[in-house]
Amino acid sequence: MSQDMSVKPGNGLEKIREILEPFGVAGDADWMAVVLFARNLVAEMDLFTEDQKAALQIGVFRRMGKKPLDRGRFRSVVEGIQEFLLDNAKVDDLRNQLKAEREGATALYSEMSRLVQDIQASTQVRESNIQRMGADTERSIISAGSKDEVVRKLRGMITEMVDQARAEARVWEERAHQMERTANFDTLLSELYSRRALDAQMREATERATLEGRPLSFMFLDVDHFKAVNDTYGHVMGDGVLRVLAAIVSAHSLQFSGYAARFGGEELVVLCEGMDEAQALARAEVLRQDVAKCPFVPQCEGPCPIAPISITVSIGVAQLAPGQTTSDLVLAADKAMYAAKTGGRNQVVGYSTLSPGHSS
Repeated sequence: MSQDMSVKPGNGLEKIREILEPFGVAGDADWMAVVLFARNLVAEMDLFTEDQKAALQIGVFRRMGKKPLDRGRFRSVVEGIQEFLLDNAKVDDLRNQLKAEREGATALYSEMSRLVQDIQASTQVRESNIQRMGADTERSIISAGSKDEVVRKLRGMITEMVDQARAEARVWEERAHQMERTANFDTLLSELYSRRALDAQMREATERATLEGRPLSFMFLDVDHFKAVNDTYGHVMGDGVLRVLAAIVSAHSLQFSGYAARFGGEELVVLCEGMDEAQALARAEVLRQDVAKCPFVPQCEGPCPIAPISITVSIGVAQLAPGQTTSDLVLAADKAMYAAKTGGRNQVVGYSTLSPGHSS
């Protein structure tokens, strides 16, 4: 297909008909939809990088360049679009995020169900104790030889019930902490906050940064070649790698009061309040080096056939700019991380260092 089919938003349906005219499908709504999607809609998809958008457009137009444009060719083009939309890192991240949300909700529901059952059981025990105390009091009054003896026995029973209440209060406080942890921390990487908790924290941090005029930075970490780890060693080993990484990230974030969370899949993040991009870059570089120096040692029963696995991370760092939202901050750090990936991996890149074309 020799016609110009590059992305030029706003050319209108007439231009699309002109493109399709030589192939005899100018009036075909299906082919018009394909061209409209590839030319105009793809350009507006913030979910994908510019390189990914270009790859999709090239793939669509290459398939359309092969005659004839019949129903078989149409199905081939649509299948290519579906494959792109469903089989890429961003969509995998969304799937992982939904999976984590479901797991977190399931864990929280189970915890709440157990809590309700325990409350019901505790109520029954408390009612039984009150009934027992009433019966014991009645027997003590009947059998006691003096008023002082009745008072002494009553004090003993009251002290026993107070001690039981205090012990129960400690248990409920611990259960409340456990509920809070289930709600706010990742189900797999227990050292890190969940995506749900992160979103709430980011909104609050952005408001504080705006009101107080303090810097706010964001680190976006992604494990290099993580798919190869899963494909080679299995997802159980991959989960182990993530747990080791989570422990390192958590330890570092505690040193500078960062808020470490799992963003999705193998992507971890650290929210850095009161820290500008230069300071966050320095912290991220130390973190990157520590990850590279700490290989994952598989835990095996008996002799382990798997050698320690060396992992590295690519980190993008961005600072909240005036007028930006939390989504803008995340997107900027994500783009910086992507630049670190495409630039060779195992490195830290600041968003402010990207060229205008790269950071658009």
